[in-house]
Amino acid sequence: MKTKIKNNLKSLTNQEIERYNRHILLEEIDIHGQSELLEKHVCLIGLGGLGCPIAYYLTSSGIGELTIIDYDRIDTTNLQRQILFNSLDVNKKKVEVAFEKLTQLNPTIKINKVDKQINSHINNVIFKNCDLIIDATDNFKTRTIINKISIDNKKPLIMGSAAKMEGQVAVFRNDLPNMPCYNCLYNDLDDENKSCLDQGVLSSLTGIIGSIQATESIKLLLNFGETLESKLLLIDVKYSNYRIVNLKQDKKCKVCS
Repeated sequence: MKTKIKNNLKSLTNQEIERYNRHILLEEIDIHGQSELLEKHVCLIGLGGLGCPIAYYLTSSGIGELTIIDYDRIDTTNLQRQILFNSLDVNKKKVEVAFEKLTQLNPTIKINKVDKQINSHINNVIFKNCDLIIDATDNFKTRTIINKISIDNKKPLIMGSAAKMEGQVAVFRNDLPNMPCYNCLYNDLDDENKSCLDQGVLSSLTGIIGSIQATESIKLLLNFGETLESKLLLIDVKYSNYRIVNLKQDKKCKVCS
């Protein structure tokens, strides 16, 4: 037996209704929203401290298709914060281990694995059919490339970062005209390759930032609540300080203007 969903969306099976019951009980999502989620495709770049919780929550939430992109291998130092991996996974490819564990978590969705490094030569076909791009990488140079990919393909971009005890999340509507992009915020940087590897990071902070990115993704895809669109959320967990900065397009931005 299947439950009919309006607007010609995918019908939910009884098993799917049971699996996603706690979402369906929310009036912001309900059975129609859950059915809509199952039609969405998200590209997640990076399977580190941010990408692991993002991948876990999107998979368990019933995103219909998830493309995971990473070229790295699991290192012992990753285990402090990258919750998809354990000691037996060290030296294995991140996309392979993540694919296996996410498939076990929810075998009903489609997961694509892309074992490639993000650079200016990456094939844009990877992003052509997705609804949203999530940046879970750890350096400014790669984020700039992802921002350009998002603009070229007219896809919304959700960016997150974490270093030491501070984190950031922002939503850039690169699918819309005259909106601020990532490089409107960070255009001239002293060290574009600097990452949390150079500074250290509190393990639980990456979980907080990744969870917020996953939450913003679902809100954006289902169009409910108030998202961080054209806003920068700044989090300082050492002092429990959270604040939001409004963003505007830089008319001199080298990427979007």
